[in-house]
Amino acid sequence: LSTPAVKTPAAGTPAAKPTVGTPKTGVVKSVDVAAKKVVVMVTRELTFTVTDATQIVQADLPKKLQDIKVDGKVTVDYTIDGQNRTATKIQILDDKPAK
Repeated sequence: LSTPAVKTPAAGTPAAKPTVGTPKTGVVKSVDVAAKKVVVMVTRELTFTVTDATQIVQADLPKKLQDIKVDGKVTVDYTIDGQNRTATKIQILDDKPAK
């Protein structure tokens, strides 16, 4: 049996997969539900894009983008693709779950 040759991208070719960023914890500065964007102040303001695949949770309960409140504290797991940060999971850290 022969195995197919593994092709490696040429030098200078952009990676096909986005890079996983270090989770960031900070204070929510803005939430744009229509544009699916969340701005979080960490050491500077970072904008994260929210997709249908983004998990949003609080105390292990599923939440929606509109449950994220300005001035609330969140931890964001994300990937970086060029200059774009896409949230894979947002954990709402406020003490009391939004009702």
